[in-house]
Amino acid sequence: MAKKQYSVVVIGGGASGMTAAIAALEEAKAQNAGKLSGTFGVMAEVLLLESNDRIGKKILATGNGKCNFTHSNISAEHYDTDDIAALEKILSKYPTKAILDFFEKLGMLSREKNGYFYPLSETASTALDVLRLRLSELGCEISCGVYIEKIEKTGQGFSLQWKEQEKSYRAYADSVILATGSKAGGFLQNREEDPLRLAKSLGLSSTKLYPSLVKCICREDFYYGQLAGVRAQAELTLFCEKEGLYGKQKGDNNTCRDVSEGMTGHTGKYWKFLRREAGELQLTKEGISGIAVFQLSGEIAQKLSEKKRVVVEINFLPGFSEETLKQWAIRRLALLPGRNLEDFFLGVLHKKVLNVCLLAEGLKGSLRIPSGYTDGNLAENMERQKESHNRGVQCSDEKRALMMVLSVMKRAMHFTTEVTAVSDMKQAQVCRGGLILSQFDKRLECKDLPGFFACGEVLNVNGECGGYNLHFAWSSGHLAGRAAMRRALRIGASHPIPDGKGRRSLPRL
Repeated sequence: MAKKQYSVVVIGGGASGMTAAIAALEEAKAQNAGKLSGTFGVMAEVLLLESNDRIGKKILATGNGKCNFTHSNISAEHYDTDDIAALEKILSKYPTKAILDFFEKLGMLSREKNGYFYPLSETASTALDVLRLRLSELGCEISCGVYIEKIEKTGQGFSLQWKEQEKSYRAYADSVILATGSKAGGFLQNREEDPLRLAKSLGLSSTKLYPSLVKCICREDFYYGQLAGVRAQAELTLFCEKEGLYGKQKGDNNTCRDVSEGMTGHTGKYWKFLRREAGELQLTKEGISGIAVFQLSGEIAQKLSEKKRVVVEINFLPGFSEETLKQWAIRRLALLPGRNLEDFFLGVLHKKVLNVCLLAEGLKGSLRIPSGYTDGNLAENMERQKESHNRGVQCSDEKRALMMVLSVMKRAMHFTTEVTAVSDMKQAQVCRGGLILSQFDKRLECKDLPGFFACGEVLNVNGECGGYNLHFAWSSGHLAGRAAMRRALRIGASHPIPDGKGRRSLPRL
């Protein structure tokens, strides 16, 4: 079994791990270059271990192959974590410009679209290629197809034992950086492997893990069979049941109509408001997807794991106001008298959405709307409707027409659907949860385990869709890489390794 001493060993060759290795080697180069001419610097060797057959595979899938690698609006409010103060400090050191500068120094130019940054080539392979090239230039040692069997604290450093192509290896490192990522996307060589296994073996704590940035499966499949293929700009409001109030009867067949009756505005008798998102909504035969859904999916997965029912209220008409809805309906009834419901809403709602809203309200598109409103001004029509109501007229044409239109509009603005599941971790873009961030200091070194660092998705930092997760990967990797190398260099050239051999001193890099 071969033995070797390294300044830093990085475990995981994804976005954060590659960045950490680059930062570590560049830090060593900078510190050695600053020494007096004629003196000897410390030999700084970095080993990057990866379980897959090559490094950076997941980068190629980001941004639908275009690699949305950062965002113009980076702040902690776009992340979920257990230590928001610590995250804010990290992000303050690495604003958007810092990441753009980092990649420009590697040779990659970028372009911005609505706040989203991509490589100028708009291909993810560009980002991967410049990272790999820099690792090669810096002389980073890389081993792929590795399974790490054991890591142990040894003196001021760590011993690691792994297998590669059936051969066993052992190495010692002054600093170790864990960048094993997560199971999201199915990119791990061993699908059953726990990315947190090594950290747990050293006594570190983690949260539960949930798939995030993933589509949701909904209960009302008889609606979604008709809605599949629809894309729309919508506003989504997330609710979960108030504990012990709604119940979880087996065989309950409530539809979205039944669920909505338990709500009143944004709070209800049975449901608790959680958050709201706006953006693109995609409807599938199984449920809901799209960026707006992705932003909610991690929290939905967590609530479902807690055995709570979850409801999403979809507003297909986010540009409409509840306060002026009645006026709008009366004006349109006057402009388009005598139409059936399907023709009346032509140009207002997607045809598939309209058909489902009509179904939910027990109406048919062929039903003709009663005439009654004249093509006069709005004030006159509003006054007629008011007088009809005051006279106690029970089924006037005006009233029936208004009720029909408003019922459809309100259904489209408050279309409630119950989420019963989210897609599995293999289909998720990222993972919600990870190693508890508060265990690490401002340099991402474990407070109780000196020399052990972590970065990227292995930490409990979950970002929104839009380049936020990759931004954290680069930022945390760079921070941990520099700090890990500084620690290794502080230990000094004469630091003994466990078998009694001293470290070599070589001329500065």
